[in-house]
Amino acid sequence: MNINDALQKAVHCHQAGQLQAAEELYRSILQIQPNQPDANHNLGLIAIHVGMPASGLPYLQNAWKINPHKEQFCLTLTECLLTMERPGDALQIIKNAVEQKSFNSAQARHLLQLATSIVEGERPALSVELKLSTLFSAGHHAALEEKLTPLLDQHPSWGAGWDMLCTTLQIQGKDSGSALERAVQFKPDNTDAHSSQQKVFCIGANKTGTTSVEHVLRSLGLTVGNQEQAEMLVFDWAERDYRRIIKYCQSAQAFQDVPFSLHGTFQVMDDAFPGSKFILTVRNNVDQWFGSLVRFHTAIVGKGRIPTADDLRQFNYRYPGFMLDVLRLSYGADKSTLYNRDVYSQYYEDHNNQVKEYFKERPDDLLILNVEEPDAMERLVKFLGYPYTGQKMPHLNTSKD
Repeated sequence: MNINDALQKAVHCHQAGQLQAAEELYRSILQIQPNQPDANHNLGLIAIHVGMPASGLPYLQNAWKINPHKEQFCLTLTECLLTMERPGDALQIIKNAVEQKSFNSAQARHLLQLATSIVEGERPALSVELKLSTLFSAGHHAALEEKLTPLLDQHPSWGAGWDMLCTTLQIQGKDSGSALERAVQFKPDNTDAHSSQQKVFCIGANKTGTTSVEHVLRSLGLTVGNQEQAEMLVFDWAERDYRRIIKYCQSAQAFQDVPFSLHGTFQVMDDAFPGSKFILTVRNNVDQWFGSLVRFHTAIVGKGRIPTADDLRQFNYRYPGFMLDVLRLSYGADKSTLYNRDVYSQYYEDHNNQVKEYFKERPDDLLILNVEEPDAMERLVKFLGYPYTGQKMPHLNTSKD
């Protein structure tokens, strides 16, 4: 097997999550060609992935030395140094690269800002933030609150920390007002092109083809907001406090699902971002939508039956119990009405009617879209102002009838 074939096979294993096989192939390549840049870089990536950044550092340094013009090599090396709690070295590398090599991607700007804020004491080391994220994902909210409080005393302008504290207090049902004020105050404004552009909001309910629309938006070159960050703003929506949601919308051009699919959000976004486009995705009828939603939840929770409240409390999506919190906050569902067809159907129909009524005098700003219809793709791309060239609507994240 020649070097190129071996590298192609190693990358395939790497992408498939077969890290041991990929590592062996990368090492075999380097035995023959020690300065093969991609093998060096990817071997360093694997080391970071398995929690051994120090062992991967020499390979990343070698890749960057071999090809100092490849931006991704610089970015991964910077991330490795930050993970190793060497922010000064990371800052020197990324700052020089941005200034001298004109690396100007969103990731490069983010790493420059991250390294600068750590060096200047505005936020803790990256390893600390990773441990906090692990606590959050595991649902250990009381322990997370205990860890965050002294850290925020040390780093009072750490916007991401205030964001995390605000959300973990909301989840525990505690007063989050003060943390929310700080989160809004210290959450950085995005001053790049995304902050001033008109937005695209997909405001249909979950399981109405929103994932398919997201794929189309990306294929058109639009940046789509981070869904995990958006979903954690559901507690702000429940309090009808949209300040963090509006700030979040400065991060991208297009958005979908929670909290944008929830009652009232579209009106606030329309006011905050004049000239934006809104897409209301729908199903053929409410029964089709409800059935799809129930099947999807049944499949991902994996109990072989419609999930119970206890099932959802234990199911770890974002954190254990997150799905139950969303159903409670958005649909008003409790243990007795958890998957009550009438409750969900009323919400679905009320939401769609509210959207249609609001935009009834502005047909150019709202597209009502059923992704199953044969002309759906053509209508979508033309609505967004792009040429239709025969593209096909993807059908993703489907729940079989």
